[in-house]
Amino acid sequence: MTKKILVTCALPYSNGDIHLGHILEHIYADIWVRYQRLIGNEVYFICADDSHGTAILLKSIEININPYIMIENILYDHKNDFLKFNIFHDFYYKTHSKYNYFFLKYLIKKCYKKNIIFNKNILQFYDYNKNIFLPDRYVMGVCPKCFSKNQYGDNCIICGSIYNSLNLINPISLISNKKPILKYSNHLFLDLNFLKGKIFNWINNINLQKNVFNQLFIWLNKDLINWNISRDSPYFGFKIPSKFIKDKYFYVWFDALLGYISTFYKFCKVKNNCLFNKFWFSDSNYELYHFIGKDILYFHGILWPAILDILNFRKPTNLIVHGHVLINNYKMSKSYKNFISVKKWLKYYDSDSLRYYFASLLSNNINDINLSLKEFVNKINSDIVNKFINISSRISRLLEIKFNNILSKKLWNEDFYNFFVKRFKIISNYYSNFNYYKVIIEINFLIDLVNKCITDNKPWIWLNSFKKINYLHMFCTTILNIFKIISIYLIPIIPNIINNIEIFLNTKLNWKNFSKPLLNHKILKYENIYNRIKLYTLK
Repeated sequence: MTKKILVTCALPYSNGDIHLGHILEHIYADIWVRYQRLIGNEVYFICADDSHGTAILLKSIEININPYIMIENILYDHKNDFLKFNIFHDFYYKTHSKYNYFFLKYLIKKCYKKNIIFNKNILQFYDYNKNIFLPDRYVMGVCPKCFSKNQYGDNCIICGSIYNSLNLINPISLISNKKPILKYSNHLFLDLNFLKGKIFNWINNINLQKNVFNQLFIWLNKDLINWNISRDSPYFGFKIPSKFIKDKYFYVWFDALLGYISTFYKFCKVKNNCLFNKFWFSDSNYELYHFIGKDILYFHGILWPAILDILNFRKPTNLIVHGHVLINNYKMSKSYKNFISVKKWLKYYDSDSLRYYFASLLSNNINDINLSLKEFVNKINSDIVNKFINISSRISRLLEIKFNNILSKKLWNEDFYNFFVKRFKIISNYYSNFNYYKVIIEINFLIDLVNKCITDNKPWIWLNSFKKINYLHMFCTTILNIFKIISIYLIPIIPNIINNIEIFLNTKLNWKNFSKPLLNHKILKYENIYNRIKLYTLK
């Protein structure tokens, strides 16, 4: 039975370029989306820019541009950056939209009806040099839990703790580099403990990764911190209607999470279809998957199901959580100025090589990935060039010399061929369960078998043997058909290389009809499918 699936990634922030940390997540999702479509499921892949917050306001002031113009420019750039990695969203939008504002106002009305929202005067950090209340991301200090330095005011990227910014040790304003003062302000809070039981029920009824479940379980076994959903002026975002509170804005995370709903709503309006209710209403039997980094698990595992419950909308089928991309053992982050942008990467390397490298490290866990350029170059040259592509280059020359690039009418060894066909279920299961590193291990096992078969049989010695000429023809045909099967297994991971292979084989690679061999078929003269890469210093 065909499944209907909605897939999202976390929303990139509208204050800079897409970097490899973003690309990791989108590659993780894109491979799974491609696989689901290959097996016949109907998948909608959406995302949007998170386009509100103090950081955007301050960035626009810094570069002297209207913030509305800035977020449109960045939206255009983000779309192009994803396309360069063959990541094709069905729809890519922004949280600064009338649809998002509609759902925000609808949500806050529902909160009041349920009596789970209240006003409270609180102390906040205030930068007296710049006359601005400081959002959590503009305060930095020592984590109150693990005592790591240079942590933000909302959470620690070292130990993953969530805390009140007032608990930060030795806080410093990132705007003025001065110690902030404390000042009272009236804010709106959401009572999360009221919803805790329903969140518990949700996590117990979905197939979360073990580490993810354990972390959510720890949080839910304590009193949840009431969530401040308002922010002071100056701010770039949507104003909260004055009947609820005066001169305040919706907090960016309250706003951003609704971006999943409003983006799909806009998509449905553009496509003039009626899918929205079928995917989002509480009785939906369609599937919803969020691919996110482990640093935003609290927002998606606690706050998001709470919001959905208030709206009487369905909750996610699952959260697919991954670790960070590290450079020199530090998390890749624009805020920490420790990142490689997509634009910089593509000056030196292609997109497929990184897709393959990340896939070889991605599994159904939340381990961090430490990017080593030396390891990356060695893996690509070894796995793709020396092993995989080498199969086609070794065999194609023989077919060209003796058989005018026409494949034989029969296979050399059907049992050998069928061994590779039968690995289909194993590889499909790995894809389905997000264990891409196991896909790569299995494929490299198969590639080694093929290359060993070629080396052991030495087909080139049959070139001048009249008695062996038919044997040679069938052997080369079989090996090239096994190369085709392995290529099909790699379709979700390396789309550009697959396109080149399709040109060479003179056929469209078909996942559903993968086991049918190419016989009595003319391939094209072999041209380089993929070249070796060099080790560069990315500047």
